[in-house]
Amino acid sequence: MSPLQPKFEKISQNVISQQVYYLVAMDDSGKRLLEHYKNIYEVSYDFRNENLTRLVASYVKKDGVVLDIGCGSGFLLDELSRRGVNAIGVEPNRDLIELSKKRNTSLAILEGRAEDIGAILKEKVRTAIMIDVLEHIEDDASFFKTLAPHIEDGGEVIIVVPAYQFLYGLRDRKYGHYRRYSKRMLRRRLRGSGFSVLFIRNWNILGVLPYIVSEKILGKELETSLRKKTNSALGGILQRILRAWFRWIENPINFGFGLSIVCIAKKQEFINRAAGNSDE
Repeated sequence: MSPLQPKFEKISQNVISQQVYYLVAMDDSGKRLLEHYKNIYEVSYDFRNENLTRLVASYVKKDGVVLDIGCGSGFLLDELSRRGVNAIGVEPNRDLIELSKKRNTSLAILEGRAEDIGAILKEKVRTAIMIDVLEHIEDDASFFKTLAPHIEDGGEVIIVVPAYQFLYGLRDRKYGHYRRYSKRMLRRRLRGSGFSVLFIRNWNILGVLPYIVSEKILGKELETSLRKKTNSALGGILQRILRAWFRWIENPINFGFGLSIVCIAKKQEFINRAAGNSDE
């Protein structure tokens, strides 16, 4: 029996190999990530995910198939579906997939690792998206070279990663991050795999100072309770203020620094041919 849901088969039968279905055991960081997603399950309470999802979705073109790699509990797939985008997801954590299905049973998600994308895809996709995924991949340079042949020439990758390696600390280790990024480092990784950077910016200026104080001065993980459902009147007011800030100020304005880096890169046809020749 095919592991794919009916809608999944309908929209992606020419893209996804139906012979592949991964069962991936969770390590400790995976279990912590699952608990994190459960805590912020209602995206309406999580001003960070809500507005980052909106921002990324606004960059996505509707033509072709869009692949959300490491789609988590399906926040972005939900948003893309509402915008009429033909999107599918790949996620290694079965429990996160089940969590996403509780909210939207029509989401098209295959269980698999980002590193195994070559075995999952039969044909090329127009756009690949990775939100807070690349830092979980040990050999990110090799991953980009694996991914590149599965993106259409002229297609795009949209990437969100944590910024500033000097901030690497407790939270990164807890969730299985290998590194944080600078813009230069991310550009270098992309160019080395046949992508040209179209756009790159920082995001989440408000988080920088609290992160420095918490991780580097106090030596403890940054508190994220404001991203969860709260019965506190003050907490509710702060959530509304932060939601408005991210939507109307943070998303439209690039302040030049912030806790995350958002990048759009385009695959170049001539570099793809050169990469193919290098394998001979």
